[in-house]
Amino acid sequence: MRVSFYGTDEEITRLCERPILAVLGPRHAQPVLAFELFNVRVTTDPYQTTFRLVADLSEIQERNERD
Repeated sequence: MRVSFYGTDEEITRLCERPILAVLGPRHAQPVLAFELFNVRVTTDPYQTTFRLVADLSEIQERNERD
């Protein structure tokens, strides 16, 4: 899945520093889903101070360490 985030320099930098995102799931489903960002590109609006991060998103599968 491809995603886009818009934000300031500081906000985009924070996303790039932490390439794993935790997303809250629906009420009766898995409570937290983890995604990894890859193929990250950052562009800037030439007329404003807004930045755009475009990345592919892949769900991280839970591993059971007991097996």
